[in-house]
Amino acid sequence: MKKVISGLILALSLGLFNNSHASAEPLVKSKEDVRPIEVVANGEFIKMDVHPLMDNNLLFVPIRALASLGLSYSFNPTTRVATVQNKDGEYLKISANSKTAYKNGKAIKMDIPAQNSNGRILVPIRFVSESLGYNVQFESIRKFVFVNSKDYSFDSKILYQDDLQAARKAAIALPINTDFKTLSTLNGYRLHEYTFPSGRADIYFFNDGIYTFVQVKDGKAIAIGQLYRERRVPSQAAGNVSPEMSLDTDPIMEAYDHRSVIFFENNDSTAGAGYQDDKNKRVDLKTKMNVYSDIIQKLPDHR
Repeated sequence: MKKVISGLILALSLGLFNNSHASAEPLVKSKEDVRPIEVVANGEFIKMDVHPLMDNNLLFVPIRALASLGLSYSFNPTTRVATVQNKDGEYLKISANSKTAYKNGKAIKMDIPAQNSNGRILVPIRFVSESLGYNVQFESIRKFVFVNSKDYSFDSKILYQDDLQAARKAAIALPINTDFKTLSTLNGYRLHEYTFPSGRADIYFFNDGIYTFVQVKDGKAIAIGQLYRERRVPSQAAGNVSPEMSLDTDPIMEAYDHRSVIFFENNDSTAGAGYQDDKNKRVDLKTKMNVYSDIIQKLPDHR
């Protein structure tokens, strides 16, 4: 059974079941092929028409994306000033290309000016954190930004509810923490994939060309280790994983022995899911992706 499951996992990871699903080999290196940065606010992925930008190792976040944190937002097209106000009445006024912002009417200096991208005001993430009082974390593995209000806390019970789709969406909406030096991200690799054991949301492995094995415990997603395997170069590993790790026999894979399910992106703004039913028949699903969390689909029979 393990050979069947690991073979299925490898086949999906290498795109053998879906022509639009990319291989683990690094892709085009042009700027247009850099994956957009996703934002998770208080545990929810945010749908954005303008994604955060990375400029000279500095991250700029669209203020408008923070509306889900209880902020009200307005933009004056004449003065080109954006105003953000929290539920306590504190407000922030920011102009694009200006290092001067105003908090409650008092001028404050920004180290780096805000930017304008397609009519949206983007500000340095450190400035958002310090001036509006949010906790901000950048996860380097998936290139995600996590923004939480002061009173937000993750409820671990959600991982063990009957609604597996909601539980798995909550699991991938947690930042992946590491206590080891991670492997370098593959240039140009855009598509993501998650594999969960059937019936569970508290453990998964993430694949973007590099396998990252994750366990969710006490409300935190902890990376056990990483593995990069490509036919023409030596395997690489980090954390509690060996470069010679076997997807058949390694203890990390034991949880995935029985009917694993795989969720993945296609390059046409859709998401796919795959698993084997009780008769060992391959089942494939597909759905439109409007927001990143749509990658996790609803499956039958508590899978």
